[in-house]
Amino acid sequence: MESKKITKLVVYLIFAVLILMPLFVIFMLAISKTWSYPSLWPKWVDWGYYFRFLFKSKEVQSSLISSLELAIGTVILTIAIAYPTAMALSYYDFKGKKLLNVLVYLPLIIPSIALLTNMDFIMIKYGLNGSFFGVVSVHTLFCLPYAVKLLYDNLILWKDKYEVASRNLGASSLQTFFKVTVPMNKNGLQGAVMMTYIVSMTQYLSTLLIGDGNYLTLSVRMFPFTTSGKYRMAAVYGITFMLVTLIPLYLIDIWVTHKGRKIA
Repeated sequence: MESKKITKLVVYLIFAVLILMPLFVIFMLAISKTWSYPSLWPKWVDWGYYFRFLFKSKEVQSSLISSLELAIGTVILTIAIAYPTAMALSYYDFKGKKLLNVLVYLPLIIPSIALLTNMDFIMIKYGLNGSFFGVVSVHTLFCLPYAVKLLYDNLILWKDKYEVASRNLGASSLQTFFKVTVPMNKNGLQGAVMMTYIVSMTQYLSTLLIGDGNYLTLSVRMFPFTTSGKYRMAAVYGITFMLVTLIPLYLIDIWVTHKGRKIA
């Protein structure tokens, strides 16, 4: 018992040092006006500065809107491609299945800078550079391996036996998909949506390169402040980025959990 308590205490301390302390520093940077070395505490803290800046700054608001638009568009396109791909890989045996399984993970194997450079040439060639669809399609490219893997791991548990039973009972393909496939695999879908949303929100180089400067998201605006030493502005964008990322994921988790309990 004593060893378990000590282990838990060590885990909590590691969590506090690695996670909570950096978050606390970022939060204090966002609300402090003067905090310089060697002071361990800011000399002047303005608790309302962050919210005033958030609601008055048009740059933050435009970055927030751009980030959400690209993330939502990426989620829709990624799930539309990943779901049938995961179903094909988990339900059927066909020629080239192993090759397709490898091709899905190529965006994680190939260096991202090489992939983005070639994608930029393709987007310019087809006139998609700087367009919404061009940026979303590149985000989707990096999100697909995660989405397909999460959906595949969930779909492989049941195979297609319930879908076959549903169609044999007279249900159409659409009815079977929305009434049987999706509810039974809601955990995989939830994970795929969450992971796609996070990956899309954190894309910096792809958004900047393919977006041609038309989509200045939170991550795009935050990076120059961190590299130039403007940590207060970077902290403001960082807090906004965390809130916009974590709150929707928390709401999705609550909704899925509540719906699962209601069905049970």
